Amino acid sequence: MNKTEAKQRIDKLKEEIWRLNKAYFIDDNSDVSEDVRDALKKELIDLESEFPDLITSDSPTQRVGAPLDGRLPKVKHLTPKESLSDAFSHAELIDWTDQMQRALGKEKLEVEYLCELKIDGLNISLVYEQNKDRYELIRGLTRGNGIEGEDVTHTVRTIQALPLSFQLPKYPNAPKVIEISGEVYMSKAALKKLNKNLAESNQFANPRNAAAGSVRQLDPKVTAKRDLEIFCYALDAKTTDAVGIKTQKELMEFLQKIVPVNKEFTLVNKLSEAEKLYENFQKKRDKLPYDIDGVVLKVNDRRMQHDLGSTAKAPRWARAYKFPAEQKTAQILDIQLQVGRTGAITPVALLTPTQLAGTTVTRATLHNSDEIDRLDVRIGDTVIVQKAGDIIPEVVEVMTNLRPTSAKKFKFPTHCPSCSEVLERPEGEVVHRCTNSKCTAMRQEHLEHFVSRYALNLEGLGKETIEILIEQGLVSDLADIFFLTQEDLIGLPLFKEKKTENVLTAIENAKQSPLDRFIFALGIRHIGRETAEILATRLEWPSKELTVEQTDQLGPQASMFETDKKKIKVKGIKLSDILETLQNLDEEELAAIDGIGPIVAQSLTNWIDDEDNRALLHKMENGGVLAIIPEGSHAPQIFAGQTFVITGTLPTLSREDAKKIIKERGGKVSSSVSSKTDYVLAGDDPGSKYEKANELGVEIIDDKKFLEILRS
Repeated sequence: MNKTEAKQRIDKLKEEIWRLNKAYFIDDNSDVSEDVRDALKKELIDLESEFPDLITSDSPTQRVGAPLDGRLPKVKHLTPKESLSDAFSHAELIDWTDQMQRALGKEKLEVEYLCELKIDGLNISLVYEQNKDRYELIRGLTRGNGIEGEDVTHTVRTIQALPLSFQLPKYPNAPKVIEISGEVYMSKAALKKLNKNLAESNQFANPRNAAAGSVRQLDPKVTAKRDLEIFCYALDAKTTDAVGIKTQKELMEFLQKIVPVNKEFTLVNKLSEAEKLYENFQKKRDKLPYDIDGVVLKVNDRRMQHDLGSTAKAPRWARAYKFPAEQKTAQILDIQLQVGRTGAITPVALLTPTQLAGTTVTRATLHNSDEIDRLDVRIGDTVIVQKAGDIIPEVVEVMTNLRPTSAKKFKFPTHCPSCSEVLERPEGEVVHRCTNSKCTAMRQEHLEHFVSRYALNLEGLGKETIEILIEQGLVSDLADIFFLTQEDLIGLPLFKEKKTENVLTAIENAKQSPLDRFIFALGIRHIGRETAEILATRLEWPSKELTVEQTDQLGPQASMFETDKKKIKVKGIKLSDILETLQNLDEEELAAIDGIGPIVAQSLTNWIDDEDNRALLHKMENGGVLAIIPEGSHAPQIFAGQTFVITGTLPTLSREDAKKIIKERGGKVSSSVSSKTDYVLAGDDPGSKYEKANELGVEIIDDKKFLEILRS
């Protein structure tokens, strides 16, 4: 980016950030998340760092808070308010400590940090004045623009936990006026209660907006009904010195005696310890009764704080270590089309790299042509990106105020980007499809699905390997995999002795796969893992005892191809018998199976009716493939008729194990929470499903309780 382009971008960013700041700080009705504001602010900081002569006094990076709107009286703060600088990675914390080390002129920095939770609320300054033997609350101010704030004394006084007066008998030298800073917040439960009594159009999007809107009410009676709370964390320097406070920890302990303080503060002497604390609260943040968006690290020694001082707007001795953003901004560099295994064409936005939920994201789905039109996405746009279902990055909004004049509209093509076949959009669908069964891109995706973890789990056959096999003409359909030999593989790019050995062993093992995995691996449209399992367990299959050859290696010192074959007996089903069983079922019979339905039934019938697919199964059988029939469960059916949702990381068992246990005992496992869900089995970092369960009143259990139910 040259200087002219940088100035244009900086001007747009300043204008948009001030608009969003007004919505956030003044209107209490922001239409984007704080993550998005942070991302734009960081981009502005980076650009101003690269082009320092473009920094102006009206830049949001040079000021604290936002302009005041005039609805409430303005009062000057006793001392100017500062805001915290942010850190979004451990590397940025290291940079911070390096900066402090240089500022203090020390070769080695030995420092203790007090770690406090960063409450997502509204910053408030509380002024107490001495009246005889007590200090009485005389004023409450919002942070405002950092120099003056809005007088919200009338609403702050309604916060039940906040003392309107207190005594300081042990500190005769304390000044007559004391200023305490804190964060007014609303609990998640209080927000839920409040929104129930508001029209949908007036409901608050999050606790922070609700708290800010409540504090800035003109009528304190409205505020009094909204269950606001407060955590205090700062004291003016004059008072701090007068009462002899030497450390940040002592300050918090002092405040704890007179005002509400969040007790989750911890003293550490290493950044690695702060990192562990940060990770711990990141995992359990959803279980806290209030919203947090990070951990604040403060140098504990107040003398060191004084020596470090502040920049124009932020203390050098503190950092807000924020959790990974759930939403982020990025610019669209290009839009490309991805061809799926069923021929579905998915537009994908190529992005400027951005950190999202802990990973670097450079691609995001745009779903389909209708979504591109709905969002009015253009190449060059700044967009808001989030992870759909916490996994797949997707574009959710275009920031049109930041659109450059060079932005280009994307015209959805009429032909497949891989094989140039005309694309079709079936009636009633939003997806364009390539109908050419020989399409190279479809074949690639189909093969990748076939060998994937939850299908046949053929280790060693990744994307690049499959590309090589297709390019070399060794694989053209799924069945070809089972005819690969040592001579085919050895010497190919990526293939050395060990890889060849591993791939051939994996192929041999995959020739006898569980029936549900095999059905899923075929990649039939609308048949996912759950549906494949239903078909495998609820249809009557002509299973029999079959004799197969099992290949064993001779030993660790043997040549890679020195093997010994032995014959074993397994309970399985030939692929020709699978074909016959499915051909003998009509759509109505299939659709009548619980969990199948007419759409899946039609898709399966269409697949079986295709001559190429039938030939594929026969070819696989000739390659030695058969399916293993799962044995019936003899476990007590204690979960019969019950539906579970599993979310988060379970400490003592894997999600797959938990799913298997539930199904063996008659239960169902769903991917989404609804009023019909009986239990949500939640582990660490459970995400939105945990919150949804709380909203609907669904019982939430951890793995300890789950195992207790099993043993009972």
